Amino acid sequence: MEKFNNISDDEFPSSFTNNTESKKLPPNRIRRHTVTVRLNDIELAKVNYLRNQASKSCWLRSSALQQLPPSVPEVNKNAWQDLTHSLQKLNDLGSFLLRRGEEAKPLSHEVNALKLKLSHVRDALLTLEK
Repeated sequence: MEKFNNISDDEFPSSFTNNTESKKLPPNRIRRHTVTVRLNDIELAKVNYLRNQASKSCWLRSSALQQLPPSVPEVNKNAWQDLTHSLQKLNDLGSFLLRRGEEAKPLSHEVNALKLKLSHVRDALLTLEK
């Protein structure tokens, strides 16, 4: 089986666009094929609920290719967002320490260890319920 690339919609334009950049893509990256799906009212409601802000076609494509973003239980959303912000700040700190050079290496290692632990906690929030 072929290995699929994880490419966002912005990087993978449709063949129906007028964007000249998409014409420069290799032929295997241009979307040319249309798939039609028929859903009943219950199925459509479920798709609409699960897709959030994504278009139906984008969500169905991502779902079929098993590239959906993680779904965070509602009870954990605030903690997920707080940890995401904290991890971003640690990334910024790590970048700053890398620019500082050798004198900041010990602190840089500590920041990386902390980022790893916070990432594990954040990933655990995907499965934890009340």
